[in-house]
Formats: sequence, C-alpha cells, structure tokens
Amino acid sequence: MKKYLLLLTALLIISSCAKEVTNFQDKDAVPEIFPDYTGVTIPVNIAPLNFKAKDGTLEMVEVSSLKGSQKIICSDGKLIWDIDDWKALLKENVGGKLQYTAYITDTAGICYKYKPFEQYVSPDSIDSHIAYRNIETGYVFWLKMGLYQRCIENFDCKPIIENSGIDYACVNCHTFCAQSPDKMMFHSRKFNPGTTILWENKLQKYNTKIDSSISGGVYSSWNPNGYIIAMSANKISQRFHNDLEKRIYVSDSESDIIVMNLKTETVSYSPKLCTEDLENFPAWSPDGKTLYYISAKKRPEGDETDTSLRYRLLKIAYNAESDTWGDVDTLLTDSAAHGSVAYPKPSPCGRYIAYTLANRGYFTPFDQESEIWLLDLTTMQTSHPDGVNSLSTESNHNWSHSGKWFVVGSKYPDKLFTKPYFAHFNPEKGTFDKRFVLPQEDPDFYELYTANFNNADFIMGEVPVSEFELRDVVRGNLKQVNSKH
Repeated sequence: MKKYLLLLTALLIISSCAKEVTNFQDKDAVPEIFPDYTGVTIPVNIAPLNFKAKDGTLEMVEVSSLKGSQKIICSDGKLIWDIDDWKALLKENVGGKLQYTAYITDTAGICYKYKPFEQYVSPDSIDSHIAYRNIETGYVFWLKMGLYQRCIENFDCKPIIENSGIDYACVNCHTFCAQSPDKMMFHSRKFNPGTTILWENKLQKYNTKIDSSISGGVYSSWNPNGYIIAMSANKISQRFHNDLEKRIYVSDSESDIIVMNLKTETVSYSPKLCTEDLENFPAWSPDGKTLYYISAKKRPEGDETDTSLRYRLLKIAYNAESDTWGDVDTLLTDSAAHGSVAYPKPSPCGRYIAYTLANRGYFTPFDQESEIWLLDLTTMQTSHPDGVNSLSTESNHNWSHSGKWFVVGSKYPDKLFTKPYFAHFNPEKGTFDKRFVLPQEDPDFYELYTANFNNADFIMGEVPVSEFELRDVVRGNLKQVNSKH
C-alpha cells in the first residue's frame, strides 16, 4: 500500500508541477549534485536528503529500489522530499539501496540523463539530535552566538541558549554525559564567567577555579558514572599568521587536568596530571576506568614559532571509588603519529580512539592541514580513514551512543565555514563509509549560510530545560567549588 501511495504522490507532483522529461541524451557519468549525497550510507531515521545539480538545472529524478520506482519532477531545479514520503521510503528499504537517476539540463539547454547513483539505507539508527555552537567566523570579538539543538530526523532546530539574553557573553565548550541531554555542561565568559551544569534535574553555575589550579575548567569530559568530570585548566593565547591558509595559531603557556566531583562539589588534582608539561583534552574510556589525554613539552624559551610544540597521546588508570590514579602510559608519540595529536575521542566499543592530527599544536579548527586519524587499541595501528576526511579542515568530532555513527566538523568545500558531516562506522573492520553533510530543507543552505556549526555532538533527545531557565542561571550567582587535597 505504501508503495502505491508513494507512486500516487509522485504522479500528483508530475501532473501538478510540470511534465515528465522525455527528450534527453544519455550521459556516461554520475551527476555532480549539491550537497553530495552520492554513494553514501544513511541511517533509517535521517531527515530528507534534498539536493540540486551542482551545475545546470535538475529537471527530474527517478528513484528506484526493490520495492518499486517513482519519477519526481523537480520544481525550481531542486529535489525536495515530502517528509512523510521520505520516511516511508526509508522504512520500506531498510537494509537495501535507493537508486537515483537524474535528468539535468546544462547551460546550453540540453537535457542529459545521467548514470544512476546509490544510497544504502542502514538499519543502524542515528541519535535523534546534535547539539552545536553557532558562531560566525572571528578571532577576537563576537556578537551573536548560541548553543542549539537540531533534530536529525527532521529540520527542527531550537536554541539551548542564545547569548542575546546574557549580555552577548561567549558560550562555549558544551559537553554531555554519554549523549544524555539531561547531563550537560557549558561555560559562559565575559560577564560573571562560570560553568553551568545540568545534573540530577538541577541547574547550577559554578566557579571551578581553585587556588592551586591554573584556571577554571576549559575542555571537559564526563566520566560515564555521571558525576565525575575531567577538565583541562589552561592559560590560552593566540597569534595571527602571515599565511592566509593558517590564519591564526592558538597555544597554551600552561595547562593541567583537574577533576570535578558533582556529588561533593569539589575539584581535585593529581601531580601526575599537573606536571611541567602541557596536559590537555581529557577523554574518558567507555568504562570510566581510563582517562586519555594529550601532553606536550613546553616550547623552548624564546621559540615564538611553536614549530616544536607537538602533542602525544597518553592514558592513565583511574579508580572513581577511591579517587586514585595509576601510572601514566604513552600510547602514541608525536614522532610515531607524524604530527601533533588533539581531540582524542574513544569509541563506545572501547576499541578505537579517533583523533585529529596537525603539524603542530592542539587547536585545529583553523588549521587547513588538520585531519582525522584512528588508533586501534587492540593492534596499536593507526589509519587515515578516507570516508571522513577531505582536502579541507577536519577538526572537532564525536561518536554516537551506539558507536555506529560519527560526526566531524569540516570546512569542506569552501574552506571557510565548519559544517557537520556524518559517517557510518563499522567497528569490526574499523572503517568509515563515505560521509554526508547534515541535511537541510533547502539545498541552497550551505551556499548562503555564513556561520559555523562548532563542536557538533550527538544527544539522544532534547535538553529538558528551557532556554529561559538556563539564561536565569547563567545570569545568576556563582557557587564556588571546594578544593579536595
């Protein structure tokens, strides 16, 4: 029945909007479409993948599968799916393939029928939402920014908090506990700065700076137990570069790792994580018993280029009950990695660590040479997964709750604005399928949008507190954490 409804819908579109394309020439090539959704693996619950021709005018698309086929006339040169038809199509073809045959008219007025391309419909669902920071490209000053939650299953987007309600303060570094929207934290800067944490249905803004720490918490990671948060403490500086491809360089003069206990509202530190080296980017293992992080030797006195500043990947065992640490172990040196390691993110299965690799430093969103690498902890082999990389910047990245999906912030293809790309992951093989960009209702969106989707992270539903509740807490008083020695 659903197949016939889809066919009926397609016929209605053809009869009401335009005529079916009958005069065309065959083209021995797969079409270039925008966004590029050719040859990708998609989750069964993804929003419609609307697209247009990259060059020329998309006239008609024939969509085929083992369940049947339909011809859709593309008004205004765009394939815009009815969301109910799209959902029914995916549900019918889960575990199978969709085949698209595009008819495109070029600038000379000749219509071509292109070779078909496919999309594989994975039975692996993707987490329903992503949370991200929306921010315009800038290096020193900002005006509008905010944290937002976008439903991946449709096009609904809602603010978590916008800075227009908090005196245009900077909001950043949002993290969640195991993709749970009811355990969240983020920082707010400029006025009455602090860290807002949602935990156990309570909202509280903290000052996480203690007397012995370099700063309050910066980059953070929730232990899966739900009440321990590892945070870096940094003295951050930035310098501009005379190479337009590099633009800006961010570095630390000092950095350590501290740990906050939400039950006791205390911050503790270990000499093993607060050394003369630069410790940064903590990331917990799925069982919460190991903390991964990066570390670098401080640059030599007078070295203003920072060319020698490269980070290595380390780990240390942790016992949450006794709040004790084991010995530090090196997983990946900078020489073995052939670069500087940053943003380590363990996979939910515990076997892999995804990380970014750059020529130097740790702050990679402005580094055109930054890319994603994968470390297999069972073999200690590294790989460069083509499915999630491009010729542009790849930086912030996160795993879905199941570990079957991966999101990476990439500046492809314009090299200016960060966009979230998704890729299906096979944990048995350690491979990624070809990635695709977050679907938008209008295929023109990414050609017109001049802001960044910063640090996209999966969450399994909407954040359960309103923007107004968060705004009141952010504008309110700080609670000072205690130091645990």
